[in-house]
Amino acid sequence: MQTLVLVGHPNLEASRVNKKWAQAFSEQSNVTVRDLSSLYPEWDIDVITEQKLLLESSRIIFQFPLYWYSCPPILKHYIDLVFLPGFAYASGYRLKDKEFMVLTSVGSAPEDYRSGGHNNFTVDELLRSFEQTVKYCKGKYLSPYYIYRSLAIDNDEIDATVDPMLSYALKSIYDPEAGHKKFIADTMQKIYERAMETD
Repeated sequence: MQTLVLVGHPNLEASRVNKKWAQAFSEQSNVTVRDLSSLYPEWDIDVITEQKLLLESSRIIFQFPLYWYSCPPILKHYIDLVFLPGFAYASGYRLKDKEFMVLTSVGSAPEDYRSGGHNNFTVDELLRSFEQTVKYCKGKYLSPYYIYRSLAIDNDEIDATVDPMLSYALKSIYDPEAGHKKFIADTMQKIYERAMETD
């Protein structure tokens, strides 16, 4: 499976989490990493090249730090220029059935991202624009992957995020219902066992 990682960090060299993740991706086979800020310092996106890379990939990953509850502007600019009518939607839908995923680092704590919390919304809710963009283009939106407290964790903690992130991001088969199915099966098994104990 060919995977394309679009890194939307404004200064990847100064990053800790996203730099580590991008480096880890670059060491994998069948993964192409595009550091958009480095490739396009003047924001002059090569639309033809980027569209070709999208078409060659089965999975597209948007990787970025969460800035003001969204992605940094270079990634939004990329989407605006590359996901054109006739290519991504309208008469085109060239990205149909491709898998899309968001990987993001979040500065605050988990309890800040909930109804009534400091930021009022969950991270999943804040990423709805990505989900809708993918669905509008008839792609498959995979559940996002993110870590909290990215501003506070130390280098060892960052290193410890790499393997779980790679395992999740490059997993070959996704079943969004798998967790729920397992929960139901386990629960039914426990109910059955309790019923047998009372007989």
